[in-house]
Amino acid sequence: MEVTVYKVQIRFEKLFADPMIFDDPANLVRRYFLSIGIPPEKTGHLHQSTGDVTPVNDSGRPSVVSGTADYRYQGKRVRSDYMAGANLEINYADFGSGLSRDDHEKLWRKGRWGDMRFETKDFTDKTATIDLPDVAELYQMLSARATPTTLASVELENLPDSLFKATVSYLEERLKRLAEDEGAAVEVYATRDLAPEERKALEKRLTRESTDSTVHVILSKMETTKSHTTG
Repeated sequence: MEVTVYKVQIRFEKLFADPMIFDDPANLVRRYFLSIGIPPEKTGHLHQSTGDVTPVNDSGRPSVVSGTADYRYQGKRVRSDYMAGANLEINYADFGSGLSRDDHEKLWRKGRWGDMRFETKDFTDKTATIDLPDVAELYQMLSARATPTTLASVELENLPDSLFKATVSYLEERLKRLAEDEGAAVEVYATRDLAPEERKALEKRLTRESTDSTVHVILSKMETTKSHTTG
């Protein structure tokens, strides 16, 4: 499939400890797009390449608290520490939202995050083609084999590090949506993120070695108890 990968650099005159940014940094992009009116059916296709937020100053060093002031959050005035001249680099991929490259750039150029203003210093994009199995077919294969649990692996080869995490996130979310429709549960683990003992345990179940490109998928179906009524 073809995806578009974006890198955005934004600079806040004053970056407050806004929960929309710091409480759930792995969904920072989705939260921003939702806040400016993009519907969930589109933002659900956006997946970040990193799960943390590290503000830096104009010299590239970690930002530090500059002072305390009031700012508006969800319609209320709150008091918070802030970092002056803080820069964020945000990397994410669009797996089919329907938003064009120009749409993405215009949304970032709005330069407003709630009550905070920011400048978009850099906006770049590139198209990448990734080799992924059909997610619906993968789920059906897993579902047919689950008695009530099954394990499979997917190889995400030749993916740059900047896209690997976003692709795993996309795969996990798609599979979980399909599983929810059947009352099943899905767990997705990237080998590179596992502790050595966890990696060995999954390799033993699969009876083969994994690589840093391997993603493990576990599907568990709910066991149902049939009741019989006599009378």
